[in-house]
Amino acid sequence: MSRIIKLYLARHAEPQTLHYKNYFPGPPLGQRGIKQAHMMAKYLRNKNIQQVYTSNFTRVIQTLQPFLDTRLEQVSPTIEKALWEREKEVESHESLVERVTAWIRNKSNLITSNTAIFSHCGPINMILQYFDPQKTVLDYLYTCPFLCHTPFAGIWELNLQDFCLVDGKLIFVEDMES
Repeated sequence: MSRIIKLYLARHAEPQTLHYKNYFPGPPLGQRGIKQAHMMAKYLRNKNIQQVYTSNFTRVIQTLQPFLDTRLEQVSPTIEKALWEREKEVESHESLVERVTAWIRNKSNLITSNTAIFSHCGPINMILQYFDPQKTVLDYLYTCPFLCHTPFAGIWELNLQDFCLVDGKLIFVEDMES
C-alpha cells in the first residue's frame, strides 16, 4: 500500500488592491497581506514540503517568500504558467479548466512527496475540481461571490494516495496561529 502525501494549495495573501489594470505582474500585497503571508509561512514551515510550484505574479511570489525564508532546507520553487490567474478579457473559463487540468494530470508521476502549490483562486479551484469532481470528499466551507473556494491566504491541505484524494481540509488564516 502506498503512503499518503500532502498537497498544500495556498492562495496568495490579500493584495494591496483588488482593482488594477496591469494583469501581469499584478498588484503587490497590502499590509494585511504581508502579515497573512508570514502566518502562512509559520503554518507551513514544519510540513516537510519537498516541492513547490508557483505562479510568478507579484502577490503570489510575495506570499511564497516568507515560507522560503523560514526553511532550514532549501527548496527551489518551480514557476508554472499553468498556475497563472485567468485574465477574463483574454482567456475563457474553459481554457483555464483545460490549462490547469492538463498541468495537474501531467504532475501525477512527479508529485511523490509533500508539495505546496502557491497560486490564485481560479487554478486552485480547478485543482480541487480535478481531485473532487463531484464535491463529495471535501467540505467547502468558503465560497465568495466569484465562486472561489479559498479565501485570501487560505490553504487546502489535501491527503493523496496514489494521486487520488483521500480527504482534506481548508485552513483559514485566522486559525493558523493556533
